[in-house]
Amino acid sequence: MDGFLAFSQRVKNVIHSLLGWVGSAMLLLLTLFALLEIVRRYIFGVVFEWGQDAMIVGMVSAVAVYFGVTQIRRSHLVMNAAVQLIHARGFYKTVGILKIFVSAIIVLFCGSVGVTGWATLSYAWNRDLTTYSLLIPLWPFYLILMFGFLLMAFVAFLQTVEDIVNFARGEHLDAEIEMTTDV
Repeated sequence: MDGFLAFSQRVKNVIHSLLGWVGSAMLLLLTLFALLEIVRRYIFGVVFEWGQDAMIVGMVSAVAVYFGVTQIRRSHLVMNAAVQLIHARGFYKTVGILKIFVSAIIVLFCGSVGVTGWATLSYAWNRDLTTYSLLIPLWPFYLILMFGFLLMAFVAFLQTVEDIVNFARGEHLDAEIEMTTDV
């Protein structure tokens, strides 16, 4: 069990450090591009015809890349007030069971969205779908979305196993409640 927990922590640290940086850099660059577009439009009266499409596709892609990082922090799908209330009332076992249940639901939901996305990806590839400006192909966007959902499902799977191990060891009884948790 300790070997798996150490492996899980190493994997989550790598994901957090790599994709956290990539997602943040993408969001920063896209924000700077949006500011450039504002200056170009309202000062110079010109825009890139593909600029709006690039912003939409880029922002959603950056958020999809960041899905795994938010799940690592357990700050995705947060209902913090309810968990703190249950924990404050002394229902530690209930909080432990809810963490396992919610992590498993995230695995099932995000995994199913990621896996069923293959049909959309192949459709976009076969039909050569593009954005409205006809310059940006949509298949990389769908691929990034699938990757984001599957990564979030993978991280939630690791957390489900961690939660089961912690529950079996009884660590839910003496552990402090996390400020954010995915229950």
